[in-house]
Amino acid sequence: MKAINNLILVLLLISSSVNAQNAKEAIQNTRQIAEGKRNLERDIKELKALQLKIATFKKAFAIHDLSKTNMLKQDIITDMIREVKQSEAKAKQARIEIAQSSAEIRSDRREIRKDRDDSNIGRYDRRDDQKDLARDQANKRDDKRDRRDDIRDFKAQIARAEYQASLLKKLKTFNFSFDPKMIEKSIANKKLIQEFVQSLNEDIMATKRELAEDNRERREDRRERYDDRNERNEYDFGKKRRLR
Repeated sequence: MKAINNLILVLLLISSSVNAQNAKEAIQNTRQIAEGKRNLERDIKELKALQLKIATFKKAFAIHDLSKTNMLKQDIITDMIREVKQSEAKAKQARIEIAQSSAEIRSDRREIRKDRDDSNIGRYDRRDDQKDLARDQANKRDDKRDRRDDIRDFKAQIARAEYQASLLKKLKTFNFSFDPKMIEKSIANKKLIQEFVQSLNEDIMATKRELAEDNRERREDRRERYDDRNERNEYDFGKKRRLR
């Protein structure tokens, strides 16, 4: 009897831990989605402003207005510095999301252990316990997929941040010149600015994809919380609590 009581106590502690993790996940999901939307809105607005500057820069370059070309280039560099910092901040956030996904998987494992122990002491409806186990195993598979997505997003964000930083480094100290000896190099560096813009476009597309993933994950987590509430309300669960 003592062993059964100890087991029930462990199950209750695990259940409390799962409830806390569920609440934490709900807050994290809401925060991530809100931040993703803010980043997307900001990035689109900043990219449009940068593209206007680049269009003016290209016109100055086309007519070989040296003073205006380099003045506009310096203004563009200021924007590029800001964008690189923002990309680095996104990479740090992506690393945090991997840690959060790992915590969700650990919570799934605890829930699965609880399901198995729950089944061992069940007296009323072992079939429900088996359904709980199958459902929680499915949740674990979903969360593992989410972590794989987070790892992929992190690696891609790191690559973009490093690429943007490398372009910035090349352009930062370069002064455009229309001297015949420098014109080819100037044309090549003008193309680097467009490559930077393309990287920003890729970043926006990645943010949209991550938002879709976050919304899918929020729906999955809502379903998990609903399932956990149903499990706590099961007749079998209540009977086991009264056995203490």
